Amino acid sequence: MRPYTRRIMEEAHRKGTPVMRTLFYMCPDDLVCWETEDEYFYGPDVLVAPVLYAGQRSRTVYLPKEESWIDYTTGKEYEGGQTIKVDAPLNTIPVFIKKNSNIFSKE
Repeated sequence: MRPYTRRIMEEAHRKGTPVMRTLFYMCPDDLVCWETEDEYFYGPDVLVAPVLYAGQRSRTVYLPKEESWIDYTTGKEYEGGQTIKVDAPLNTIPVFIKKNSNIFSKE
């Protein structure tokens, strides 16, 4: 993730683009994204769904439409435009990667 983080930090420096982005910032045409307040994008390709409550061990996650998403922990692929329920044990934050992203490239 270091090269990806460097890229989004450089973009923030040059263009003023936020590193952490609301869903509606990235998906303005997806009306559900305007109502989702407990998830965020880390750069353009990583969707983070933090656990917000003590004792919570699963949570629902909305995956924005018109993309396919890969669960970073399990590798399972999901179509966007749906809400899913995922496990969230103490040692795991639910994170999803856009299927066709290149976050692990070194460029």
